Amino acid sequence: MKPSEMITVFEDRTCYVNLTPEQTKELQSFERIWGSQNFIVRSDHRVLLKKYVGFVASKNLQIQILPKIFRDGESREIEAEKEHSIQLLFRLLTYSNYLKVKEIPTPKMVSKYQNDILEIFIAIFIKEFLNQFKVNVHRQYEPIEENTQFIKGKIIFQKSLLRNRDLNYLHYVIYEEFTGDTLLNQIFKTTIERLLRITKIAENKKRLKTGLLYLQHVQTIKLNQTIFDKIRFNRLNHQYLPLFNLSKLFYYNEQAGMSNGDEYTFTFLVPLNELFEYTVYKALKGLEEYSVLYHKPQKYLDKKNKAFMLKPDITIFKDGKVETIIDVKYKNPIHGIDVNVSQADIYQMLSYSLAYNCKNIILVYPMFRINNGYINPLGKYEIETENGIVKITIIHVNICRDNLDGILNDLMEYLKI
Repeated sequence: MKPSEMITVFEDRTCYVNLTPEQTKELQSFERIWGSQNFIVRSDHRVLLKKYVGFVASKNLQIQILPKIFRDGESREIEAEKEHSIQLLFRLLTYSNYLKVKEIPTPKMVSKYQNDILEIFIAIFIKEFLNQFKVNVHRQYEPIEENTQFIKGKIIFQKSLLRNRDLNYLHYVIYEEFTGDTLLNQIFKTTIERLLRITKIAENKKRLKTGLLYLQHVQTIKLNQTIFDKIRFNRLNHQYLPLFNLSKLFYYNEQAGMSNGDEYTFTFLVPLNELFEYTVYKALKGLEEYSVLYHKPQKYLDKKNKAFMLKPDITIFKDGKVETIIDVKYKNPIHGIDVNVSQADIYQMLSYSLAYNCKNIILVYPMFRINNGYINPLGKYEIETENGIVKITIIHVNICRDNLDGILNDLMEYLKI
């Protein structure tokens, strides 16, 4: 597959992209992933992709979808926005534990790999591979079945009788051999060979070829779900788990509609809002003396008819009582100079308050770069109900910091704890 230039768009922003007819056709084939309500490709080359961030690399098309951190219409330098957005994406992937390799690319690394997240993923993968295999090439005992004149291991009498009825000098045997041609190494070699076909960066190509030298006597295989499911980790091979997860990332993306193991398709797409939700959850998870739940507990607003299921993003308990409910949304709450929260969001928060008997609700948004002059809380509402006053607080958190403590600090003042 000949590598094509990476096209960049931003999630939930209409972008102009100059696509060939072949690229347009391939992009439209991915509509089943996004869903028609989140996927618009117009005849004037304007594209709007919502919900997911990541990349799609197919035979004729490479496109990456980055999270917005600049406001639409804000004056900005596009390459600088790409750099900031890529760093933000890797922070969210790392903080949320979605990416098991704890490496956030530096601005220098982002620039080195041409603001291309596929190339950055390839660089992280091959760096992890070389670090592991320079120290210890993976080998293990593998069962081998063979029809041979020499007896070694155990004779499988049933197969010997069936295959060697008139060949008394042959024996069908099974034995174990200490080898590097393991299933895990076969996955790594297949991944490396396919990445070589798609990378455009000279350093990535050089390192991938070096990686193949460690696997000269390993065969390649066709990757599929069954192959990945066969791998089991223990104390002898656990150090290869991050590398295995990166291989899965390229070929076994679990989002609905993905092309698993397609030789010409690499897909890595994650829902941006869920990534942001889980990052905020991870920041709060370590609160002492409190129980912090993600997407739990779930309740029906109409219990009798089991209708209108509620699933709060984050719920904070103490002594069995709901203290605070947090709802997380990756969108810009500031329009022009005003903070505008939709009525639908407020009604949703009141539903949580009613169902969980909670009087403290917080709506959390990301801090867009142009909004860093807005001081928390962005808004505060007190709504009288039959059960008392419900307080709804609107805040934004700076997710471009280097650790989760900053997000926790932004939240602590408004938690009822």
